[in-house]
Amino acid sequence: MLTENSSRRHFMRIASGCAGYLATAPLWVRQSFAIRPQATVVAETPFARIEALADGVWGVISTPLRDGERQFATTSNGGIVQGRDGLLIVEGFMSDEGSAWVAEQAFALTGMRPTHVVLTHFHGDHCRGIAGLGLDGAASHATARTRELMAEGEETILPEGEIAANGDTTIDLGGTQATVTARMGHTPSDVTVEIRDRNIVFCGDLVWNEMFPNFTHSIPSHMVRACEQLLRRDGVTYVPGHGDVADMAAQDNYLGLLQDLERAAQRDAAAGVDLAAAVAAYEVPASLGTFVQFGADYVERAFRAWYRELGAAV
Repeated sequence: MLTENSSRRHFMRIASGCAGYLATAPLWVRQSFAIRPQATVVAETPFARIEALADGVWGVISTPLRDGERQFATTSNGGIVQGRDGLLIVEGFMSDEGSAWVAEQAFALTGMRPTHVVLTHFHGDHCRGIAGLGLDGAASHATARTRELMAEGEETILPEGEIAANGDTTIDLGGTQATVTARMGHTPSDVTVEIRDRNIVFCGDLVWNEMFPNFTHSIPSHMVRACEQLLRRDGVTYVPGHGDVADMAAQDNYLGLLQDLERAAQRDAAAGVDLAAAVAAYEVPASLGTFVQFGADYVERAFRAWYRELGAAV
């Protein structure tokens, strides 16, 4: 729960956290971040690329440290979905510059301007650049809780359209439907966007690819359950909040990491292990591979979130 720490300074620091940690990550991490396109690249700039995932559906994959340089215009991943009558942009991205580039490329691909925008959650790297999309007459969508959290962080442009807090909300683009599902886990209010007839899911930051997720505002049990639902469907293409596009097999290790953290935190909390000791003892199982950690405190954030949910001393 966000309390007095939801000051502008705190919000700006957390919302920009991915960029901050990327900037100080080791060189090999920065040079290898999101460099493996999984589909045809139709547009590219130093800070992002656009991949054609299916007919009328594109993934925006941020490359904030391409070639070791710092390029934070978009920072988060997102998407473009075209229907007969409308064009949906998933995410507002980090800056007006980045989102304007996405809108320009969407127009070049489709001849359409955005008619709808969906924000998956309130963190600044996913919403702060919404103005750059040029939303003259377009509908911007988020849950009421996401809008509240954005307002607490003093964001000046808030989404107007409300996504249902439970179940699905359908956005009809004309011949193409986007199913927006309210979830919880990475933050108190997340959504995913599915193009079901093309087996594509835009996951927001519930899902990360080959990266240790940020648990700062998480409700971890909900995060695990949401990912168990999302990541056990073969034949689906997943656009994570950060990292390369992935399929179910590629995300097995990520789901395994979330489940391993759950077991370790529950065990240590039940045994009365001090938070600092639990964090110091934890190691990602070698069988799950390597996860980039953008800050030395990311494991602590995960255990702190679990201990807080479990009612253990933090």
